[in-house]
Amino acid sequence: MASTWLLVAAALVALLYWHLTRTFSYWHKKGVYYLPPTVFFGNLKERILFRISFHEFQLNLYNKFQGHKVAGFFEGRRPALMIRDPQLIRDVMVRHFEHFTNRPTLRTRTKPYVEKMLINLEGQHWKHVRTILTPTFSTGKLRAMEVLVQISGDQLREFLYNTVPENKPVELEMKELFGRFTMDVIASCAFGVQCNSLKQPDAEFASTAARFNDISLAKRILLFLVLFLVPPFFFKYITLSFFNNEVMDFLASVVQDTRKTREKLINERRNDFLQLMIDAAQKESETSTENVLDEDTITAQALLILLAGFETSSTLLAFASYELAINPEIQAKAREEVNSVLNQHKGSCTYEALQDMNYLENVLLEALRKHPPVARVDRICTAEYTFDIDGKKITVDPKYSVSIPVIGLHYDPQYFPDPQRFDPERFSQENRLKRSPYVFLPFGEGPRNCIGKRFALLSTKIAMVHLLKDFKIEPCDKTNIPYKYSKFSMLLKAQDGIFLNIERLNAKPTY
Repeated sequence: MASTWLLVAAALVALLYWHLTRTFSYWHKKGVYYLPPTVFFGNLKERILFRISFHEFQLNLYNKFQGHKVAGFFEGRRPALMIRDPQLIRDVMVRHFEHFTNRPTLRTRTKPYVEKMLINLEGQHWKHVRTILTPTFSTGKLRAMEVLVQISGDQLREFLYNTVPENKPVELEMKELFGRFTMDVIASCAFGVQCNSLKQPDAEFASTAARFNDISLAKRILLFLVLFLVPPFFFKYITLSFFNNEVMDFLASVVQDTRKTREKLINERRNDFLQLMIDAAQKESETSTENVLDEDTITAQALLILLAGFETSSTLLAFASYELAINPEIQAKAREEVNSVLNQHKGSCTYEALQDMNYLENVLLEALRKHPPVARVDRICTAEYTFDIDGKKITVDPKYSVSIPVIGLHYDPQYFPDPQRFDPERFSQENRLKRSPYVFLPFGEGPRNCIGKRFALLSTKIAMVHLLKDFKIEPCDKTNIPYKYSKFSMLLKAQDGIFLNIERLNAKPTY
């Protein structure tokens, strides 16, 4: 009897080993250079064991493939192809987009308003929703919405003046500071809620919404096991999400309550994303029978603005502040431009004034190059595609992932000489024309790029104007130079925070 059980156990172990390793010859058969994988981990061992951060891991992986335009690697048992060449990246993201239309998603059973987020939609459904939503991010709509963002900017300035006394610098953690500002912007523009978390950090919306991705380490590990080791056809039977379901339900109820209130107050309008989506849904109902923008889809996009915008925008502002603090000559030049442009616009920080602040925009873009919140972007091959690489044909099969190494490209000295140096001049109009646009990808590129790119730059510019106009930022005793990446976050995060001294330049606000 014991021998029978031993045979069964041995057979199960052999079956498991076969399942975990049967894909390991995939890139060898394709004739693609690849890193030899290990059982269970694939090529992710350092990352799974939290030995290094996700960004450091992705940069190391990129550098291991030096000299290769494409290279294979394994995420657990799953093959993936890294695209290192800008022209091939263009092929994937733009020229042959029809072969790579989808993003990788965890197709488990989840809330409908998670399934219907633009980032999770596929094929024609994605195209229909994207087409309807694109006009909500037009220049005219952003100009109208700028007033709402300025309210949060004014609250940021008021908070700093109330917190920082004259002639006495105050130490602040920048990610927390800009997290509150960003939360206020998103609450106002996506949910129609005024929460002023800078003054009231314990306000229900702000304190609850900030926990949207607050999940345990055990659940993160479980997500990895499912994502990279479980066959995809099992996903639909699993109830699992990257998000805190309690928080998601709360946010969905806020959207739905706000929408019902606005339907009753027909004559009261607010120029925010939620209203624009309600208007788009109304227009669609009058001209089409498809009902693409149903209630769950509208709720999903409001949630997506929070999920995609909160961490990324606050991280950008925190690291931009860090770079300005340790590069005082760049800070002085940015402040000089801010003052000059505001004077030209009679002291008013209008939409047009913000568009004239080219150097400030270059500062933000260089911060995104050096500190991209997202280390890579991925596309799923939806129809068999063959790359022609110097005469060699390499075919990628449907359902397999191609990876665009954002941080690797951003730190490649071939495209950005001396990549560790912070230099906003890299993004002068003259220098932009000297390199491919496909080596700077903080917002992705092509039809599936970040739809909120211009809104993100608008809101972060406003925050920086309020900071630079009346305050000076410097390193303090708790500033880590260089800083260390957190090993427990997929998005860019400083391990011990970003602490800086904030000092008043003026006794009272100057505009």
